[in-house]
Amino acid sequence: MQVFIAGATGQVGRKAVEKAIDAGHAVTGMVRREEDRGDLEAIGAKTYMADVTEPGTLDRAIAGHDAVVFAVGSQGEAVEAVDRDGAINLCDATKRVGIDRFVLLSSIGAGHPEDADQLEDYLHAKHEADEYVMQSGLDWTILRPGTLTDEQGKGQIRTKARFDREDAEGLEVSRADVAGVIVGTLDEPRTIGASFEFVEGGTEIQEALAQV
Repeated sequence: MQVFIAGATGQVGRKAVEKAIDAGHAVTGMVRREEDRGDLEAIGAKTYMADVTEPGTLDRAIAGHDAVVFAVGSQGEAVEAVDRDGAINLCDATKRVGIDRFVLLSSIGAGHPEDADQLEDYLHAKHEADEYVMQSGLDWTILRPGTLTDEQGKGQIRTKARFDREDAEGLEVSRADVAGVIVGTLDEPRTIGASFEFVEGGTEIQEALAQV
């Protein structure tokens, strides 16, 4: 599969590029700076200069791919421009060029941002992007990982449509396993049309995705 990953230089996206290549996919990673090309190309990825906040750069970047992944993350005041509008821009470009498969990396809590005790602006931005993608007509999957850690990936997760408040403790997942879920989703058609939260657990990633 020809896969385009936006956010390929980020902490999760970089791992997703590597895992996708290891799984046999041909990967193009989106970069915003020339100096970011070398690292991705060294592990076998192609690169394309584009920016999700600049819609005019996206159509040519993603054309010819079978699937598009939004794994971009922002900080601070950029949440609306990147996490919301950037995801919407990439979704729109995916439709324009005739690609069906779209995977959106969101966040735990994005399905119900009104319940947030913190990061409310971030979760509202994610929520609005999620809702837009759900109405896009694409073959979408929305991934909502728990709190990200830098622990070594275990390759095992647990999923729910929504974790309850009493589950609040321990809702973490490694960035490596988030990358594994992104790649696993590409190979699991039963995740099309699904949005779900996931954290570290006891079920192998591919098995868990088949049960979503």
